[in-house]
Amino acid sequence: ITAYSAGFAASEGYEITALRLLDCPTLSVGLERIDQEIKRRGLPASALAGLQLRSPGAFSFEAFAKFNDEYRQLLINRGLIINGVNPISRTNVIPIHQKLVAPSISVAFIVHPSQGRGGRDFVVAGAGEIRGELGPENIVARGDLSQKGLSLKVECVLGIMLERLNALAVMVESLSTVNVYTVHEISGLTQKIEVKLPATSRNGYTTWLTKPPVEELEFEMDCSSYSKWIVI
Repeated sequence: ITAYSAGFAASEGYEITALRLLDCPTLSVGLERIDQEIKRRGLPASALAGLQLRSPGAFSFEAFAKFNDEYRQLLINRGLIINGVNPISRTNVIPIHQKLVAPSISVAFIVHPSQGRGGRDFVVAGAGEIRGELGPENIVARGDLSQKGLSLKVECVLGIMLERLNALAVMVESLSTVNVYTVHEISGLTQKIEVKLPATSRNGYTTWLTKPPVEELEFEMDCSSYSKWIVI
């Protein structure tokens, strides 16, 4: 959608580093810090390729659209929109036990030349249980928090993860990081994930006590494989 891309992969000769902002600064402060780190490394502004955001509370679909417009303008100001298309991947979730005053940045992904062959790293953006355009009518098992309903939501999101991995032409087996964002205990979740993303049987996955950023959504995932991470 216009607010973010479904993911990105590093070309041969390039790799991805995750910049972790442990204090979770607001969008404007965090982007300035990322700008400084990119400049310090002698990289172009376009080195920024993905963000993981944290929000203070759930948006209505209308408020989410307004936020996305404001967020997109921040990227436009940095020259990151290419021919009207947003190449920056994004995950956005609400931490349950972290009180935020405004949408903030937790992680930024940058792409830079690799000392080796490179070309193996990738990031798949976060997705919730929506099929089609962003709207409440497209929420899978809307309002159904039974185990059956939650299972349908999980299957939907896993399907989206596979679609995005296939679009990036990366091997599912190469996944090293899988994040699950939900407040629900879901029966058989590990088995469901391992069937679709078998690398988790080797590398595991991380569950975050969070909610998706939009009202009525209950389950979100993202996944990636990157070479390095540092704290800035």
